[in-house]
Amino acid sequence: MKENLTVLDIIRAFYIGDELLQDIFGADQTYTEEEIEGQLEEIIKKADKISQRKLLGYHLDNCLIRFDNYFNSTWEKREIPLADCGAWPRMGELPAEATHGSVIDTADYIRPYLEDKNKLTLKMSRVLYIEEMMKYAEIILKYIPIIVIEDGVIRQNKITSKTEEERKKYRKCKYDIDDGNHRALAYALLGKETIPAYIGKRVFKNEILYPSE
Repeated sequence: MKENLTVLDIIRAFYIGDELLQDIFGADQTYTEEEIEGQLEEIIKKADKISQRKLLGYHLDNCLIRFDNYFNSTWEKREIPLADCGAWPRMGELPAEATHGSVIDTADYIRPYLEDKNKLTLKMSRVLYIEEMMKYAEIILKYIPIIVIEDGVIRQNKITSKTEEERKKYRKCKYDIDDGNHRALAYALLGKETIPAYIGKRVFKNEILYPSE
């Protein structure tokens, strides 16, 4: 079922993931499902009290692409196929080739490192965080959907990829994941096929930022 949203809803969701969700995963501790659900409910209540003024002034990681996409899109919430979602290039400092395809492809890329920890390198150590996220991904996504943008405005962006040759290596997906890449990857590793998402549809594409079709 579709649910129409405003940009303030999306900024609030990003704020939760960027500022508040870390409170749960910052400590080396294991939670029961009831404990993590209780913490998530408190996080949502805290976020709901944030003023419109504070949300409009939030830094969004000082990311030009994110500002442009959030404020120049219409928004809705619905369930979408993970196979249609592409991760942010080099998410979590993974090798670029790990993120060239869909998030399902990224899951396939890192799965061998989870199955055999002897293969882990410093570059691939981020998979341990993703493995931890797998314990809670289902319940987190119940409260905090990922944020995606339609029409290849992140992975094919002229700023995200330094050269045209590099940009062409990223397969164009129906949705680019803006926020929640680790959640989506953990969900994919759990064998899920669809994921709850806040979906942005660009009103227009800035010719400076995006290549011509």
